[in-house]
Amino acid sequence: MKQCTKCKEFKEIMQFNKNKNFKDGHQYYCRKCDDERTTEYNRKVYGHISMFKNKECGAYLGIAVAEKLVRHLFENVVRMPNNNPGFDFICAKDKKIDVKSACIKLRNSRTTNKKYPVWGFHIEQNKTADYFLLLAFNNRADLEPLYMWLIPGHVLNELTSASIFPSTIHKWDEWRQDIDQARICCTALKG
Repeated sequence: MKQCTKCKEFKEIMQFNKNKNFKDGHQYYCRKCDDERTTEYNRKVYGHISMFKNKECGAYLGIAVAEKLVRHLFENVVRMPNNNPGFDFICAKDKKIDVKSACIKLRNSRTTNKKYPVWGFHIEQNKTADYFLLLAFNNRADLEPLYMWLIPGHVLNELTSASIFPSTIHKWDEWRQDIDQARICCTALKG
């Protein structure tokens, strides 16, 4: 347990971001207070709100929603700082997990004039991650998680992107995870 120097509440050490510059290896402020402080700073300095509250921000779905989901769904994960190269979390088994999220979009077929629904996940030939957690949402407005897959790194490491089509979703069943807890969590996050 550690006391946040801002809100004065005692919280689990996992509720504090890691920082090697501090004696115990963690920030003085809890994550919630640190997020509030960062939001206020960004508002004053840059005149805008942080990605954690700005649904128009490109990083909102991946960082504010998907990574928050991971912290609620999995026990004992350690979140890496934003823009950490190659992975977003380390799980209790010391495995590096890269979280990817996507909303379904319509993509033009290369051979016909038809459009097909697809979730596209940017992998960028990431060879660092031991696992990829892919979260498929319906759209940015509702943010309802529809599918979740936990895929070993060796399956995706060489790819630039992974495309999952509803018509071929069965090919990913081996790595599919229960989505019910993610839906409950998303409903709570929406407030």
